[in-house]
Amino acid sequence: MDIYLFRDDANEVNFAFSLDITGANLPLLTPHTEWTFLEVIDTLKFVAPWDIKDFDEVLKYLRSHGYYLFEGELIDPVNLPARPDQSADR
Repeated sequence: MDIYLFRDDANEVNFAFSLDITGANLPLLTPHTEWTFLEVIDTLKFVAPWDIKDFDEVLKYLRSHGYYLFEGELIDPVNLPARPDQSADR
């Protein structure tokens, strides 16, 4: 399943996942909200250190509402520490 990641240009800590590639279903958080597409995420190909199980609640909400809003920041996945359940020989 593909999900689409957007960021609010008016407030760079506001993000959204959408099942709509255009993001047209995303609500305006303020009158200045402007959703900008960032990337497509294939839920069958999560990049380490993430795992699909980490997103069960998000995916459940996405399936019922079509979008999921959250606050966060963009970080470089190369600099993330390995998950405790991942061994070095994988």
